[in-house]
Amino acid sequence: MAAEVDGPSGRLDLDACGAALEGAIEAAGALGLDVRAASGVRSGVAERSGFPTDLYVLALAGGTGVGKSSLLNALAGEPISAAGVMRPTTSEPTAWVPATRLTDAAPLLEWLGGAAVRAHHSDALCDLVVMDLPDLDSIARAHRARVDTVLPRIDAVLWVADPEKYQDAVLHDGYLRTWVRRLERQAVVLNKVDRLSSLDATRLRRDLAARLAQEGLPPLPILLTSATDGRTAELAEWLAAGKESKRVVHARLAAASRSAVEDLTGQAGLQPGAWRPLVTDEESRAATEAMGSRILAVVDLPGLARQAVEATRLAARPRGGGPLGIVRTILERGSGVSERRADPQGYLRRWRERGSLLGASEPLRDLVSGAMAAVPPAIRPTLAPLADTGVLTTSLGEAVDRAVVSDAASFAAPTSRLWPFLGLAQLAATAALILGLIWLAALAVGVGQAETPLVELPLLGQVPLPVALVAGGILGWFVLGRLLLAHAGWLGRRWAARLQERIRAEVQDSVRTAALGPLDRLDARRGDLAKAAADAHSACRAEA
Repeated sequence: MAAEVDGPSGRLDLDACGAALEGAIEAAGALGLDVRAASGVRSGVAERSGFPTDLYVLALAGGTGVGKSSLLNALAGEPISAAGVMRPTTSEPTAWVPATRLTDAAPLLEWLGGAAVRAHHSDALCDLVVMDLPDLDSIARAHRARVDTVLPRIDAVLWVADPEKYQDAVLHDGYLRTWVRRLERQAVVLNKVDRLSSLDATRLRRDLAARLAQEGLPPLPILLTSATDGRTAELAEWLAAGKESKRVVHARLAAASRSAVEDLTGQAGLQPGAWRPLVTDEESRAATEAMGSRILAVVDLPGLARQAVEATRLAARPRGGGPLGIVRTILERGSGVSERRADPQGYLRRWRERGSLLGASEPLRDLVSGAMAAVPPAIRPTLAPLADTGVLTTSLGEAVDRAVVSDAASFAAPTSRLWPFLGLAQLAATAALILGLIWLAALAVGVGQAETPLVELPLLGQVPLPVALVAGGILGWFVLGRLLLAHAGWLGRRWAARLQERIRAEVQDSVRTAALGPLDRLDARRGDLAKAAADAHSACRAEA
């Protein structure tokens, strides 16, 4: 299609129109809607664009006996389509083709399914092919099937009725309701008005216009004709007004595209420019926080904090606990105590042992249930799986697994430059204790009879040196141990707070991606479809 052409009443951006249809099909398909009809329109638009656009096809469509063939013969001024009292008369389409365009029209007529060709020599209608279709209400099913096959490819239509059938349900319910929105150039012909007075003919025109308005259809030209007495002036004037075939063809393609997009948005329960998200940002945020809180309760962040503190203290003992700290560390690791009490990474990975995520899915199920009530039945099958408990619980579990092993969750326990100095002090205290004990043992067994040195201690006065060494070693070991424990605990709690925050953020982010991501993507496709409808409304409709 050309990028931009003149429409019957303005400018049409056909490239933008085609892009809107393409976008609508893609978005509707992602929503699980039936896009076969729209895809057929897209194919039809592409195929029709491959044929000459300076020649357009006008169909005469109507019920049995309304005089379509007679009307065509009156326009031609010669009998080119069979007319008679036997009903239905028209079994196959008859095409009235400009004599100078027979070669150009042949491929187009073949694409339309074929027709009996009759040539005309009207200079005023040199770019017009008039096709007389089988009857809409024919008792022969093949006739109506032929009409239903041809109409989607026709460029313009004259809906022919008469005073007896202008209110016919087949015409209105079976065709006008469906096709009026899909065609840019069309009119209703009230034939056989020679049987009516001028006043009655005017009344019928007014009644038919009121019926179309009641059915919510856009206003159509209503032309009064009579094939019997040659009263075709209104019809001839209407035909002459649409003689610029390119405008008619392009307007037809644009109208079909716009109608296809409107059908898809109707299935989705959307209106151009009136799209609203199924879930607001506030609702989404509240559901994410609620699910995250329930998941974190299972993960057990307080327990993680205790593990982090113990892991920090475990890292501090061999560095700042002196010889006894090293021995204790070896014993704890050998017995598995440290793996149970000081392994924050393992504790997180074992989160499934501490509970189930069934309760965590409830906020999302409530959210999806509310969203389902706001969408039409066509979209609900796509939305319903998002609330499936089993699938959702699995997704949430996978999200937690990703969070607890993420790079953001660094499980390397912190260390301090102070600890080696405390370790040296612990070594000195231990050495003093051991020396004092050996000295006292020697004195007890009578080794060394020299006088034992005394040291002056505050409050205690003079105390034998070996006793002072033992007491000082024990006191130093206790104080330094408490100091190391307090410092390591302080570092561990700081690390635990950072670890908790990282895990909390990772869980919240993973939960949103796993649980609300599909809902967000579905909502985004609804937005894409609504945008396509708005684009089609502006690009596929010529404005005055």
